Amino acid sequence: MKKYFIIALSTLLLIFGCSKAKPKNIALTKPVYVQINNYHQPEEKENSAPSLKDDFLQNKNSKNSPVTIVASSLSRAQYSDHKDIKIVFKNSSKKSIQAIKLEWYCENSFDEPANGRYFYGKGRSTGEIANLLKPGMIESKIWEDFSTDANRIIKVRAYYVVFTDGTKWELK
Repeated sequence: MKKYFIIALSTLLLIFGCSKAKPKNIALTKPVYVQINNYHQPEEKENSAPSLKDDFLQNKNSKNSPVTIVASSLSRAQYSDHKDIKIVFKNSSKKSIQAIKLEWYCENSFDEPANGRYFYGKGRSTGEIANLLKPGMIESKIWEDFSTDANRIIKVRAYYVVFTDGTKWELK
């Protein structure tokens, strides 16, 4: 009889000891979202130096460039979260081109300068091409992994061109 009593008592203790505790009534609260805007419009200075973006947009000498930018586009790399840029350009001069240095300015979704390949480009990135480009010839080049946050290309331009006859053109 003692055995049955011990078994019954241990069974009851196990049943009552393992019962789940009822959760307390906790009032669910909705999350509160707060938007903090610390942005202020900087005052314009009359004699301030032009920004890099302004320099890209207002550069008059780029109109005389022997290289015409036909098209440019951004694409996401399949193997990383960086973006690639494809630039299509044309030799608009009467001489053959040996090498070109290009630069481009991009912005992110917040209209701020996009980071470059090394995260300190402030919107400006560069690339070089060392292929023979005969007069009127169109070529394209893709630079991989140049930015993580670029959203749009503001402008692409050639800033240094080397011709096959040894002469050079430089953006001023």
